[in-house]
Amino acid sequence: MMQNNPLYEAAEEAKKSVKFLYEVNTGYTLTAKLERFFGVGLLLALLNLIFIAWRPEWALWSNTATLFFVGVWLPNSYLIDRLEDLAGYRDLLILAILHGVLGNPVAAFAVYGLLALLFWAIARGEQSNPAAIFALVYVGLRSLFDAACIMAGALDIADWLRFQFDFLTLLPFLAMSFGWFVGSLFRND
Repeated sequence: MMQNNPLYEAAEEAKKSVKFLYEVNTGYTLTAKLERFFGVGLLLALLNLIFIAWRPEWALWSNTATLFFVGVWLPNSYLIDRLEDLAGYRDLLILAILHGVLGNPVAAFAVYGLLALLFWAIARGEQSNPAAIFALVYVGLRSLFDAACIMAGALDIADWLRFQFDFLTLLPFLAMSFGWFVGSLFRND
């Protein structure tokens, strides 16, 4: 039977602290970042889908609240960086303008993706795009929630495919953007 050895326990504790410091200094792997994000993000999405099935007339407010909490979790899961530089705010403004003008999240993301690819090609690959993952998560979750609303009868597919300005379609995007800002405040690096 093995007795409690203080040297062994100290060595194990040192290994744990070295591993933690290594992960903080070098960053999490992409797999670890995705696991951290999806651990909370998919739970929030599932709860929202259950709520949409229960109360489809409140889907807009449920989607807005869920996307806010997903936006708060994005920087804390280390999937995206904190919103602290001018490039992040610039890209959010571009996405908000495109989403407001087109009124459709998929079309706004497609135009934004083409503009970001063009900007990346002009800069010869030296510019990073801080809001691309944010936009991809937003479009994926928003499409999932809108599909649930269409199936529940709260949204008509013709309304989802239209291209016109509507503040209520922009509200979930603004909530997720504000969530990214709030989450950046609480992330401790």
